[in-house]
Amino acid sequence: MTDHTKLTDGRLERLPGYLYLYFFCQSINLTAAVISVSMAATVGNLIAPSESLATLPYGMQFLILLFATYPVSMLMAKQGRKVGFTVGAMLLIAAGGVGYCAVVYQSFALLMISHALLGGFTACANYYRFAAVDKLSGKVKSRAVSLVIAGGLVAAFLGPTLTSVLHDIDGFALFSLSYAALSVLALVNLVLIVWLPKETLGNSKQTQAKAPLKVREMLQDIPPKLLFAVLSAAVGFGIMNLLMIQSSIQMHHMQVHFDHSSMAIQWHVVAMFAPSLVSGYLINYFGHQKIIACGFLLFIATSVVNVISASYPSIVLSLVLLGLAWNFTYVGGSAYISVILEGNENAKRWQGLGDTGMAILAMLGAMSPALLMSSIGWQGSNILAAVCVLACILYQVYLWLKDKRAGLGLEKVS
Repeated sequence: MTDHTKLTDGRLERLPGYLYLYFFCQSINLTAAVISVSMAATVGNLIAPSESLATLPYGMQFLILLFATYPVSMLMAKQGRKVGFTVGAMLLIAAGGVGYCAVVYQSFALLMISHALLGGFTACANYYRFAAVDKLSGKVKSRAVSLVIAGGLVAAFLGPTLTSVLHDIDGFALFSLSYAALSVLALVNLVLIVWLPKETLGNSKQTQAKAPLKVREMLQDIPPKLLFAVLSAAVGFGIMNLLMIQSSIQMHHMQVHFDHSSMAIQWHVVAMFAPSLVSGYLINYFGHQKIIACGFLLFIATSVVNVISASYPSIVLSLVLLGLAWNFTYVGGSAYISVILEGNENAKRWQGLGDTGMAILAMLGAMSPALLMSSIGWQGSNILAAVCVLACILYQVYLWLKDKRAGLGLEKVS
């Protein structure tokens, strides 16, 4: 038997080799994201007309991500995944070129456009984790999603290294080559996209036999388990953005040296993606819901550490816990979505709606840290995050009790 999705002697066969193409494509996606977040505010401060506008380009990036996510899923449903990924790579080429010009000519408008293009690229590239499992089934889906997301481990080291090496080169404007590097990454991405196997792409004719459901109809009849899976990944993403950015602000207030704060964030990024090397196996062994619940508990532990202590070592510990929490909720939620939607003719539309929900909370998590820091403070923000997570836990318990009354166990549910 050659089908990689089947069981042999009770064991899963090795994952198909093409998944490593998606792994490297995802690495490029997340490397671009790391480069962007590491320099956006700094370059904004250098170019913006006033300091209050410094984070506006990064906010624009998330705003475009939000509005582009669902249209991109529709494009992929009609034209195939490869077309959508190619459009994304072209947007990244443009983002790098426009960003380079923005820095050279000190143009804040061009900087806004560059990060808007980055948001469009991210909206396309975020679907690598779903495209990788289009033709897979059963438990192998969780391992495949986990492997693709593990591409972030490459980004955790490559992104900061590229930014550090390229940001100040004699003869070039500060950070100009860091933006130009985005275009180079996009060219590599285009080469990888060419080699993506056709059999893993969605069939655009698949849904033509029946009229597609309207968005309103889909939202009115969303399956509770799908809602929980999306909510898990979305809340995890929002809280991760909020506490990660606030940790940087808190360390700045504590006058922690930039090198030490950068090291703390890098440990956080490593903790976000390193578990993906094994989280797929953990999901298959324990079930999606138990892994997601573990992620929720890690979020609670993060908030507890931040509330009871305000030292540099405690922030490093909380950032590591935060990274682990994000991995379990995002990988667990994404894998759960792929399993729930297996065989669903509206799968790409549901994925688009789900990722739109994630984009909303990710945007709120990225744009609210300074406001919350100035209003309710560091401890208040952590308490707010814990309350949001507790609400998710209560919803999970509600679903579990509902299924228990129906005669289903937690393992069968997940």
